[in-house]
Amino acid sequence: MRVDVIDAAIAFGPVPVFAGLTATFEPARVTALVGPSGSGKSSLLAAVAGYQPLATGRIELHGIDGAPRPPSPGVVAWVPQGSNALGRRSVLDNVLVAPLAAGRPGREARETARAALDQVGLADRAGEQARRLSGGELQRVALARALASGKELILADEPSANLDAANTELVARILAGLVSHATIVVATHDPVLVAAADATVPLRREAVVRA
Repeated sequence: MRVDVIDAAIAFGPVPVFAGLTATFEPARVTALVGPSGSGKSSLLAAVAGYQPLATGRIELHGIDGAPRPPSPGVVAWVPQGSNALGRRSVLDNVLVAPLAAGRPGREARETARAALDQVGLADRAGEQARRLSGGELQRVALARALASGKELILADEPSANLDAANTELVARILAGLVSHATIVVATHDPVLVAAADATVPLRREAVVRA
């Protein structure tokens, strides 16, 4: 899926966040949204997901047929800051919820969840309670859940927040490995994730930027 952002602006009431943003998020790539706090990285992710309206401009999603369509939460897997894990449920259950919510039958959903855990290096932890995992491992659970959803667009909001350097590098490698499954956009100011991205889109508060 290709995502086109065209002359977009976001504001909260009379307060502008950014304006005049034109950018393209290409398929099979990790694109990093970069900029200081308050520049609108998370807000732009929310707009691409269909959760946040633009003040002006438009966002178009282009699937295999190439026809433009508006943002829709139904095609987005969201990876938040932190994992939003269910601590007393198993690691597998935390991933399994995504393919089940997508309508896959039980056996297929379980196979999909196990495959996603294997891809992020957590297949051997599937039966453990999520609360027993480290912060870095929980972030990998969140990435596995996004992968198992089968969604065409993965949006990650500061996925390396509160992670050490080793876990951040691991998250960067995992994101790079997911590009064959989905278009990936990451809001981050982490230099490791920025350096590992295939493309960057800079945001500056109340500035007109192009990428």
